[in-house]
Amino acid sequence: MLERSLSNNTVLHLHRVLREALGHAVKWGIIARNVADATSPPKKQQKQMEMWDVPTIVDFLELSHGTRFAHIHEFAVLTGLRRSEICGLKWESVDLDAGCLSVVATLQRIKGHGLLTGTPKTKSSRRTVDLAPETIDLLRIIRGGQMAQQLEYGSVWQNTGYVFTDIDGSPLAPDMLTKNFCGLVREHGLPQLTFHGLRHAFATLGLKAGISPKVVSEALGHSNIGITLDTYSHVLPNMQTELSKAVANLLKRQSPGT
Repeated sequence: MLERSLSNNTVLHLHRVLREALGHAVKWGIIARNVADATSPPKKQQKQMEMWDVPTIVDFLELSHGTRFAHIHEFAVLTGLRRSEICGLKWESVDLDAGCLSVVATLQRIKGHGLLTGTPKTKSSRRTVDLAPETIDLLRIIRGGQMAQQLEYGSVWQNTGYVFTDIDGSPLAPDMLTKNFCGLVREHGLPQLTFHGLRHAFATLGLKAGISPKVVSEALGHSNIGITLDTYSHVLPNMQTELSKAVANLLKRQSPGT
């Protein structure tokens, strides 16, 4: 598989699946030994995620303002939800008074089957996300816009219950968001990025603001903090420098005679 130019990560994942399957076969007495144990899978390659710096994120949101999916772009940066989680979010899972939402469903396009609802990819992905006042205000604007569209379209309106919909209330296809996002990036000559990069923007902004990686990890719905630390390791060195300075300054203030 490596000779066919498959990535180390792909080969490693397939090896894990095969090893697990053969392990069950050994337990059931179908085979005598797990031959996958005799192989040496490649080491995992940690690819640094493509991300924008803070000024570029701000510029994009300003350039996006007034476009079809501007509210979704802003929501993605403010919450860090995955594309499928955004498209699958329903009003019944949003509590504007309490200032939170629950990630309990996804919406994805499956080839040959169209749009299908599902559940978050892991147990950790099923989570409650606290909302900033700005996010609550944004959702109120979106809700008001939907009510206006419902009056305009009348009987044609589809009351699907989704937070983000097409103009007739029908659910949004995730691939539409990707296509629109990439078009905006190309149109304005911004550094190449995918829609998923807005999720990375949320994490990067949080880490740069000094939020604990564990808190960021829980907000993102990662299965463990190691994923967050590996993915955003490029952000952490600066944080470690600031940590060292903060500790030194604290000790300096506490030193006798100061």
